[in-house]
Amino acid sequence: MSATSEPASDPILRSSGGFDGGQPTVAADEVRPPRRWMSVRDPSAQARTTVGGVLFWQILANSVGVALVALYVMVLFPSGSEERVRFTALVFVIYVTVIVVVGVPINVFLLGRAVRWVREGVQPTPSQRRLLFRLPLYETLPCVVWWIGGSVIFGVLNKTSSRVSIGIFFAGLVTCAALYLLVESHFRPVFALALRHADLPDGRRDLLPRLMLTWALGSAVPIALLGIAPLLNDNFEARRMPWIAGFSVLGGGAVMVIGTLSVSRPLTRVREALWDVERGQLDIELPIDDLGEIGRLSKGVNDMVAGLRERERLREQFGHQVGRGAFEVAQGSEEALSSVGVLRTVAVLFVDLEGFTRYSERHDPGQVVDMLNRFFEVVVTTVNREGGWVNKFEGDAALCLFGVPDVEEDYASRALIAAARMRSDLQRVRFDPNGIAEERLNAGIAVATGPVIAGFLGTPERYEYTVIGDCVNLASRLCDLAKTVPGKTLVTREAWEQAGRPDGWRMGSTLRVRGRRQRVSTMEAQTELRIGRRPIRRS
Repeated sequence: MSATSEPASDPILRSSGGFDGGQPTVAADEVRPPRRWMSVRDPSAQARTTVGGVLFWQILANSVGVALVALYVMVLFPSGSEERVRFTALVFVIYVTVIVVVGVPINVFLLGRAVRWVREGVQPTPSQRRLLFRLPLYETLPCVVWWIGGSVIFGVLNKTSSRVSIGIFFAGLVTCAALYLLVESHFRPVFALALRHADLPDGRRDLLPRLMLTWALGSAVPIALLGIAPLLNDNFEARRMPWIAGFSVLGGGAVMVIGTLSVSRPLTRVREALWDVERGQLDIELPIDDLGEIGRLSKGVNDMVAGLRERERLREQFGHQVGRGAFEVAQGSEEALSSVGVLRTVAVLFVDLEGFTRYSERHDPGQVVDMLNRFFEVVVTTVNREGGWVNKFEGDAALCLFGVPDVEEDYASRALIAAARMRSDLQRVRFDPNGIAEERLNAGIAVATGPVIAGFLGTPERYEYTVIGDCVNLASRLCDLAKTVPGKTLVTREAWEQAGRPDGWRMGSTLRVRGRRQRVSTMEAQTELRIGRRPIRRS
């Protein structure tokens, strides 16, 4: 036998504690902890990775944006003055230097403060959580300011100020949109840590704004740029249109790809998790790294899987209590619970310990329970091995069924094999409760076959799945008589014939059974076995 047992208010998020209680179970399989799709083994490393990753994406996104602007200006609006080009380059270097000197330290400080709780390995405070989820926006807003300032400064430095300013402004919008999506995606593991013990806000919608932003900056802005390009110059040359279209498609396409991936990746993760659940794998837990619809979807999947795990745990516990066969029938339909049962022809195996009353008198309750557990372990293992079902324990006896609830054509053969093996397995059990002398388990075993009504017996408040029929009573009576015969095992001749007259059995006595008018023809196992000091026949 084994037994298994199983935060603060926030305007944005309402923290909720978990419940790790559990019910002690008897011989239940241990439930494995959920397999998380994201895990953080080193909080300090995660904090450093987060800060470094944000700086990397900022540098990369803005560098690509600057390169596209430079190419845009050189191809479409080349300047004939080398001195102006040098002066513009000097201003650009000074402008970038000021941004780096001023912006990077502030950025590092802000990032370090936002992920300090990750480095310390604690849960975030409400203010830290609010700062964390606003961080992608805070990281993007300075870039917006820098790009607007650049569009003004470099537009003034060029004769074609309006064209250059418009180009830089549109490039800045696309760059900042891509940067926001990249930074938000980079923060997903940290978001998941912050939401691990928190509830999600109701009604928050993030997908629509995200998709609209992606569409606006990936499609609307490039189309607008194509539309106003000829209006910026009366001498606009049509040969420049393919270049403008190419830059627009390149920048807009990048935003569309990044925006699409920010939605498709979490959905792909959910889809793969559902595939795992469909295949019966319940040790999964999706990270909750989004406050909107995707986060609620992931939480819904986690709740569903947790419910399935709990159902499986209860299934194991209840199956150990009443038998898996009865559990399958009970959860099959309401009709099964309310019907009067079904007529089946089954084999009934009854096994009853010999000398249990005397043993109970000579030993304390703990030793008695230990002995019963050893006995029932052999019974259950043997019956399950042969495809039977232990219907119930009755004190020191067990009622076992073959052919119900699952229909089996060879139910009689299985029952006889189980009876022979059970007797042999019981004799191999040795235990020494008092530390004086080993004792063995002796039991009477009987098998009878016949028609029964199988179904749920009782009231809606309390019922159990069992069988009612004459062969049940017959097996019980024969079990008492089996204790008096050498092999300790009796089966009815009818059961032996239905099993196909197997070898290893000999004709027994025609016995008078209490409560029956006619005598019962029996078969006994042919075995040679020593029980105590008295030799008997054994199969």
